[in-house]
Amino acid sequence: MDTKLCMRLALLAAAFSVVAAMPAAAADDCKDTVKAEGKPASLRDLGAYPNSLLAWRSAVKDKYGAEYNSWRYSKDSKVDCTEKAGQWTCVRTAKPCKDLLSRALGGAAEAIKKDCKSDSLSSYGSKKKAQKDAQEEAQTGWELDVRKKHGKEWAVWKNATATDFDCHDVSGGIQCIAVGTACKS
Repeated sequence: MDTKLCMRLALLAAAFSVVAAMPAAAADDCKDTVKAEGKPASLRDLGAYPNSLLAWRSAVKDKYGAEYNSWRYSKDSKVDCTEKAGQWTCVRTAKPCKDLLSRALGGAAEAIKKDCKSDSLSSYGSKKKAQKDAQEEAQTGWELDVRKKHGKEWAVWKNATATDFDCHDVSGGIQCIAVGTACKS
């Protein structure tokens, strides 16, 4: 087996061991609340809503670092969307918290994946009844979009870094956005 692959697998195994051993009541590593407004768009759910996610993640990354910019690990999160003159604007407010893997590894997880694109990409999936199914749809959409933009060797979700999902209720189900930075394995 390839030495690099063995090293990555060993680090990944160690990471999961540390995460599994962490007490359930471990204190969250959270920062002060960040508020960010996304770019206006004519569509709320397919424009303004994801724009606000990207704006919030960017603001958190600039202020506290990438290990804090996961919306799903944030606390006291809320999204307010308003419409004015045919344009929707969404504002996200939340306390950014370091994700569990970054807390366990001290950022070593990102070092495992070296060949990554510099920009993240986000994609919507179709609405589904269950959140797990909606996340899978968003992940598939992300892989298709990455394949179009960078090629199939980049379009593997499990190789991506800074991944995140943001799911919300829409009429008749749940719809998710998948966000991540494409990396080669």
